[in-house]
Amino acid sequence: MTERPAQRTPNRQLAALIAEAGFSNAGLARRVDQLGLEHGLDLRYDKTSVTRWLRGQQPRGTTPALIAEVFTRRLGRRLTAQDLGLDACAPVYAGLEFAGSPEEAVDIVGGLWRKDSGSHAELRKIAFTPAGLVVPSRDWLIGRADEKVARTEVPVRIPAQGRPAGPRLAVPLD
Repeated sequence: MTERPAQRTPNRQLAALIAEAGFSNAGLARRVDQLGLEHGLDLRYDKTSVTRWLRGQQPRGTTPALIAEVFTRRLGRRLTAQDLGLDACAPVYAGLEFAGSPEEAVDIVGGLWRKDSGSHAELRKIAFTPAGLVVPSRDWLIGRADEKVARTEVPVRIPAQGRPAGPRLAVPLD
């Protein structure tokens, strides 16, 4: 007699976030595929893939991080694969995430340092694309200044009489 495979637990976290974001299964699959293209990945998910994820199947590779990023962009708050009830894997955006706070920035840098200090196998799993710099750069440019690190005082100006007449292009070495 053969044993039945263990039943998977439905992913209620993912289902709740799909409803909150207003995605259809096909819409989520399409957004994951599009985000994959931004990272040079040729993914072919469809509504059936999302149905399997909702039934408890775990997507492979960097897909959990991509799904989390789709929800992060839609809902305007940072979500991880664990927040969606998915297994974590190598982050797609390692080093390209725009930290929401100085503490989060330290966590991101610390995570990269730990990956770099060991074998480089984890770093090789990260998809790299120059286009990936667009989102964090945009977020940095249009985001609010953090009160903990933003300068609020007026910059000191040197009076005109104390400044040289023109820019110094070269400094004599002798």
